[in-house]
Amino acid sequence: MKAGIRSIGWWVPEARLDAQEIAQAYGLPAGAVAGAGLHSRAVAGPDDHPSTMAARATRHALGAAGLALDDLDLLIFAGVTRDWPNPWVAAFGVLHELGAPGCAGFDIANRCAAGIDALWIAKALVESGTHKTVAVCCADRFDHYLGPQDRPARTPFDTMYSAGAATAIVSAEADNTMAGYAHYTNPRLAVHCATGPWSGGSRAPLDRRGLEAGHHLWQVRMSVRDLDDISRYEVEADRHNYPSIMKQAGVDGFDLVACSPLDPGPQLKALQDLGIDPAATLFTVPRLGHIGPADLFLILGIAVASGRAVGNRVAMSMRTSAYANALALIGAGSDPGIRVAGQGVDLRLWQAAPSPERLAEEHTP
Repeated sequence: MKAGIRSIGWWVPEARLDAQEIAQAYGLPAGAVAGAGLHSRAVAGPDDHPSTMAARATRHALGAAGLALDDLDLLIFAGVTRDWPNPWVAAFGVLHELGAPGCAGFDIANRCAAGIDALWIAKALVESGTHKTVAVCCADRFDHYLGPQDRPARTPFDTMYSAGAATAIVSAEADNTMAGYAHYTNPRLAVHCATGPWSGGSRAPLDRRGLEAGHHLWQVRMSVRDLDDISRYEVEADRHNYPSIMKQAGVDGFDLVACSPLDPGPQLKALQDLGIDPAATLFTVPRLGHIGPADLFLILGIAVASGRAVGNRVAMSMRTSAYANALALIGAGSDPGIRVAGQGVDLRLWQAAPSPERLAEEHTP
């Protein structure tokens, strides 16, 4: 028995801020945001939380697959943010929103790489026979960590973090197979604490002084050397992960690469160096902002829904400062065979595949 992705569903808030509005909100010079490649960003409403958005995306995914809620027996939440602090479990929040008390659930936390890890875990559970239908939910809302909130942005990339959700249904009934997985951990693991809130955990509990200083918000503690080391590490990760999943899947290339770097320039060059056509990509960040691990599901879902010639060899790849992974998805026919449905995305923006020259022009700060 082999497992794959049967369907993908998404839900993205319809409200948007354009580049000029984002620059004003963050106190950046006019043009700084557009210069980093961001045209617009989804904006969450007051009732749009990781659990509520994930539930909406999951309903779309189940509907696309022709499945009922009772068919779902496990839900894995792989988003970065949560409605409530730990030890609250987002998976049960999503199941509560869905009205599915008979379904099992758990969270996996690995920043943006968690979506791929969760897919591989779901594959193993389905193929072992312990579960039949697994939903992998990725939903995030970053504005409480990285929103303007009277704090200046350190770089234009800080303004890209957005809101939305996407869910993949993993099943043995899929018309594709997850055929390869690879990961690569940064040898300099000290970088794991370079970003994130300063207080709110056991090492520095949140107190009034820390709250007033904003230590509960997202912080960046990286030097120029750290950034250079991370850039080198990401290239090493690509050189390790892409060839590994090609070998496992028995292919010599990919027709679509779902990846979501904030700065696509180095990623495009890495793909080219590995013999992968840089035009075999579809970036959602410029129009929607960075929604976390949901980006990869959105890229694949939008590519299918917009009528792009996706092909049957798909790579999903995510890189973080400490960890990177990749997954190969091979369709049984001429395409991935994934059913899709969603709300809040204008598919017309991605109907034409851009040339490598256009990609480089649009996404070079």
